[in-house]
Amino acid sequence: MSVSEVRRQAAEDLADFGQRLEQSVTVLLEHGEATEVSEETVRRLVSAATRLCAARTEATGQEVNPLHDDVIATEAIVLACALLKARDLNPFDLALWFSRSH
Repeated sequence: MSVSEVRRQAAEDLADFGQRLEQSVTVLLEHGEATEVSEETVRRLVSAATRLCAARTEATGQEVNPLHDDVIATEAIVLACALLKARDLNPFDLALWFSRSH
């Protein structure tokens, strides 16, 4: 396989995984079983998604809208707060970065 074929296959695999992940999360949440997923699994998923979102934004120069409409504001804020705390950042730090974005 050429490098471009490997990259294309990786992107397709990721798209398939994303669909399966979304379906699995939906089933767990519908049954109130979010605690069935370990903290380490959540950490790996969020970390990978964070790196991908940041890299795509840097590569294209355009911010990615990383959320579907079904993600409510509370869920988005819970994640945003967790991300800030994970890197020992505060709302002031966020304001500085927020003013930097387009």
